[in-house]
Amino acid sequence: MATYTRNIQGYSVELALIEVNPNEVILDPSNPRIGFSMRQLEEEERNEAACVLLLTSQEETEALRRSIIASSGVQEPIYLRADGRVAEGNRRVVALRAALEEFPHDPRFAKMPAWRIPEDIPEHVVQDLLNEIHLGSVRGWAPYEKALQMRALVEGGLIEEEVAERYRMEARDVRQQLAAIEFMDRQYFPITKDPTDPEHRSKFSYFLEFFKNGRIQAHSNEIPDLRDRFARWVRDGRINTGARVRRLPRILDSSEATRLLDVIGFDAADEYLANQHPEEQELYALIERTRGRLEAMTVTELMELSRSPERKGIFGALKDELSRILDAVERVGEN
Repeated sequence: MATYTRNIQGYSVELALIEVNPNEVILDPSNPRIGFSMRQLEEEERNEAACVLLLTSQEETEALRRSIIASSGVQEPIYLRADGRVAEGNRRVVALRAALEEFPHDPRFAKMPAWRIPEDIPEHVVQDLLNEIHLGSVRGWAPYEKALQMRALVEGGLIEEEVAERYRMEARDVRQQLAAIEFMDRQYFPITKDPTDPEHRSKFSYFLEFFKNGRIQAHSNEIPDLRDRFARWVRDGRINTGARVRRLPRILDSSEATRLLDVIGFDAADEYLANQHPEEQELYALIERTRGRLEAMTVTELMELSRSPERKGIFGALKDELSRILDAVERVGEN
């Protein structure tokens, strides 16, 4: 049996590599991937069957099942507590169970590797291990799930600065993550048709950007119900990309654009701003950037231009096209 010792925040943990039957391990109902959904259930309903159902309903689990079949089994060990409860790797367990159900006599899916955590390891050390796996690396939980874990750390007694130091973040970043998760819990999930729908979690980045954007925060101080309205905009699909969140301050600068966002949608608000400020339309913004770049041409670039027929040809074609457009505008004006 292979073993290795891992240093977890100064605590040495000797892990043993074993093989386990996926049907004989116990799933963790507090797993951040399903934690919110589990909390919506009655206490007696938060069981193994509910864990399986919630994890199976996630698209990533089906993709993982296909990957496990293609790879002839689970390649990366899960982490298992001494009593058989899964500390990390719940989705892999469910995906492997599905593969084994499809191929019941295939030995590739009958076992999976697991790092067994010794029985005498305190739970806070186990949590630190999970945090290092999921918060301190690019692999691991999705942003919403990471934020949930950060909140659990703070609720467990760590201050924001400690969380930030442990996982190579700034304390401000931790505060923004906590604010975004609280915003979703209090003002977004309750107004959705199905708060347990995993699709909602993918919108965490919009709420995080809400707190990261200083101009949005300034407007939040001036518009008392902005948070409630933002939650509705996200729910109703008016805010459905990160780019729209970043564009939001320009809309909030205008009371009419904000009204249009409320009653019609983002595109109507954006079109209103474009009509009021043509320099913000894509075409005119591109022209303005080009004009600014031409204005900033260096002597070296001018010399290169003077010696290059190809470069001169590009400038000549641009001049001709601008002349054609301006002439057409004049003719339209005369009519």
